[in-house]
Amino acid sequence: MDKIEIYIDGTSKGNPGKSSYGIVVFKNGKIYKKLGNQIGITTNNVAEYISLICALIECLNFKTDEVEVKSDSLLLVKQINGEYKVKDEELKILHFISKYLLSRYNNIKIKYIKREENKIADKIANLFLEKKNELF
Repeated sequence: MDKIEIYIDGTSKGNPGKSSYGIVVFKNGKIYKKLGNQIGITTNNVAEYISLICALIECLNFKTDEVEVKSDSLLLVKQINGEYKVKDEELKILHFISKYLLSRYNNIKIKYIKREENKIADKIANLFLEKKNELF
């Protein structure tokens, strides 16, 4: 069984404004994949949820492995873990999709991390925000 760590980040310039997300997947401690994209005009919270949804779809082939998703969005983590209610109507839809995708995994956790621990996913999100599609 492999250990998969997924770092996610969403960003919005203007909130709402031009938005993007970044994801970095580690498999057994080594970078396995980096991805991200622009997602149009939206809020930072929507961008964070989109990053989670894209990561969960991207990593479905790891559903039998130990998976830990790490995010610097306290709101996202607390909503997904049931500690905060989801009040925003748009986030309710994204929360529903996220919870459905999470149910497709056998052993998955969502963990809050400090922004300093999420530098790679943050850098990817910002590269795509600036239309730089080359992942360093």
